[in-house]
Amino acid sequence: MFSLTEKFGSPLYIFDSQKAKNRINAIKDRLPKNAKLCYAIKANAFLIDSLKDEDLLFEVCSPGELSICEEKKLSPEKIVFSGVMKTQEDVTRAYMLSVNTITLESVTHCKYLINAIEQEREHSQDVIIRLTGNNQFGMSEKDVKKCIELLRPYKNIHIRGIHFFTGTQKKLKKIAEEISFIEDFCTKLQQETGITFKSIEYGPGLSYEYFSNQNQSENFFELEEFSKLIANSNYDYVIELGRYVASPCGKYITKIMDIKGDEKSRYIIIDGGINHINYYGQMMGMKTPKVQHIKSGLNAENAGEENSGTADYTIAGSLCTTADIVLRKLTLTSPRIGDLLVFSDIGAYSVTEGIYLFLSHPLPAVVMFDGKKYSILRKPQETYIINA
Repeated sequence: MFSLTEKFGSPLYIFDSQKAKNRINAIKDRLPKNAKLCYAIKANAFLIDSLKDEDLLFEVCSPGELSICEEKKLSPEKIVFSGVMKTQEDVTRAYMLSVNTITLESVTHCKYLINAIEQEREHSQDVIIRLTGNNQFGMSEKDVKKCIELLRPYKNIHIRGIHFFTGTQKKLKKIAEEISFIEDFCTKLQQETGITFKSIEYGPGLSYEYFSNQNQSENFFELEEFSKLIANSNYDYVIELGRYVASPCGKYITKIMDIKGDEKSRYIIIDGGINHINYYGQMMGMKTPKVQHIKSGLNAENAGEENSGTADYTIAGSLCTTADIVLRKLTLTSPRIGDLLVFSDIGAYSVTEGIYLFLSHPLPAVVMFDGKKYSILRKPQETYIINA
């Protein structure tokens, strides 16, 4: 780990492309024959280049993500273009690219698609209509039916099915209830409108346990139980997963920069912080994810003899705010300035979801490991230029 920080700097993200591929294959092996996997790239877009030749779809939720896919030469045939906010230009762009599927989140999106069709009617286009789950995603049942009527005259538009998503980290009972609801809705919708489709695009939001010593990359109980729920369905499923795919494929390395306090309160200051480390449900560092302490081998005088022995430390980041508490309590033995803390299961969201511009700290480097070598995907980047 020290050779990596010497070469690429600290803090540092390391993503493992082979782990990601193995994870995807393990998931696909457990899905039933009537289900296809779709990777939600918002979880970690750095994996796109490594995964673009895999047999799966990619959910893209913004014009920027679509541009990343174009830059990485991801086939449009693998793209499901979603997102609650689309402009006319966004929908027209996706339509002209002939992406696999365009998600219609509203009647407005439907009208944008019709405007795009008026420019070019030659190719056929799959769409899915998103039904709301009582959130900002999708549209009401009434508007779903309105979109069907608006699209009915356009023979080159194929309504592939209905899209449904309510959130992440859900329990199996909730997932089972949603499956029953959405299948009943789809059957009733076809009876009432006369259209036919066989596809449901569904984000089950399978939970990923960050705060357990159990190896989550080998724990597929919930996935297997979910697969049983849809295996005998009359519908084909496209299963959207992001966090569940990417979480175990990443590590974050940060360096201990200072150690201070007394017997009552001991603090370790790291060169990272909550702007880089984000676990779903962590709540101000109250829960402890998997963290490895790697000693630097430097002399104890670098940190002081008072840090010898085993004790509990609060891990604080480099941001000048009391909110920057990564861990409230981490038990360490003789920590020293220059040691490393390595956070596991950080392959999803942390690399893009942090408050990166706060206090103008540099963006960490991003490195990809393919099982044999490490390659730099993003060098450390200064943010003060943006804030100046």
